Amino acid sequence: MRLWLARHPDRLSTKREIIIDELLGLVANGRNDAVSTMVGMLADLHQHGRESRYLEKLKKLPLFELKSASRGGEKGGSRIYLFFLANGDAGVVNCEVKEGDAPGQAKLELALEVLVAYRSGVKVFG
Repeated sequence: MRLWLARHPDRLSTKREIIIDELLGLVANGRNDAVSTMVGMLADLHQHGRESRYLEKLKKLPLFELKSASRGGEKGGSRIYLFFLANGDAGVVNCEVKEGDAPGQAKLELALEVLVAYRSGVKVFG
């Protein structure tokens, strides 16, 4: 499966995609285990598509998450938010390392904002 990385709909001319900036921020803050876990989950999604062992549908939302099977710590809290494009490819939006089970509200709002812009014809993907 092809993975497309999203830019913010209000900042399409930025140098990097949303998730790249977030991953770089995690590395800068010493969250290397989380970044390694996220890269592995993205590789699995690329290889296995909708059959990825990390892929889960978010309830009541048109979004999915890649979620590690690990419990606790950086690896267990690693999440990537995405949606599927009309052609079946994955539109990867953002990521986080979180505590507990609930996704971060701001992360979901941004992912939804990107989805709405994409569906409205905004070129959020390269």
